[in-house]
Amino acid sequence: MDIRFEGKTVIVTGAARGVGRALVHAFVAAGASGIVAADRDEAGLHETCAGQGDHVVPVAADISTVEGAKAIVATAVERFGGLDVCVNNAAVAPTAALLEYDVKVWDTVYAVNARGTFLMTQAAAKAMIKGDRKGRIVNFSSGSAKKGGAGAAAYASSRAATESFSRVAAIELAPYGILVNTVSPGLIDTQPKPLPPSMAAGLAARVPTLPLARAGEPEEVANVVLFLASEYSGYMTGSVVDVDGAAGVGNRAPKEIVDDDIRYDWVTGKERS
Repeated sequence: MDIRFEGKTVIVTGAARGVGRALVHAFVAAGASGIVAADRDEAGLHETCAGQGDHVVPVAADISTVEGAKAIVATAVERFGGLDVCVNNAAVAPTAALLEYDVKVWDTVYAVNARGTFLMTQAAAKAMIKGDRKGRIVNFSSGSAKKGGAGAAAYASSRAATESFSRVAAIELAPYGILVNTVSPGLIDTQPKPLPPSMAAGLAARVPTLPLARAGEPEEVANVVLFLASEYSGYMTGSVVDVDGAAGVGNRAPKEIVDDDIRYDWVTGKERS
């Protein structure tokens, strides 16, 4: 399957690092004719866009504001003549104990993760409809939307809000030929190295419990997003696609336990020959 984006204009938010940077580079490699890379971090944006070509345009803007979202979409339309794909990757994820969570931090998380996704989806959809483009919108969630996790009260619930919003958007935008899907990554290796000791210790303890026993790479998330943004996903909308190495399914089981489960027939209570 050769996924290409010649003649297509793409927006990627949260493009200054990690998965967002991988997404920009993946769309460049797939031949996108115009890419708007958006983030609040100007320095990180320029690192992402350096050497990628004049068709990759950095836009420093805040997606949690109406003005910021409109500016990002307007850049795509004015610079490249329209909009075909909008990937709403930008998010923030501060952690704190529930009983100590500052309401200002809570509001910031929802402003970026939930309101920002709404504002970008709305602005992008309007541009696609006006330009008669049967576009693709890919939003981001997280495994924490389903499983929760200590310290993640605002982040987990904001990601659940994103999933619910995306389902509504998929229904309302379907008559215009605009497809809206959500990617839900698990543990993805996006951190700068070396890691702080506490984070390194936490990852070292967590990774062996994952079914694939490793963190995912940003490029592996980007590959799924490119599929959802392409013509190959023509009968998918309102879906949530996990890119988590089966972390949402369960913890890794030692091979000897798996072998025992296969040998033992739990219905008859007898060992298979």
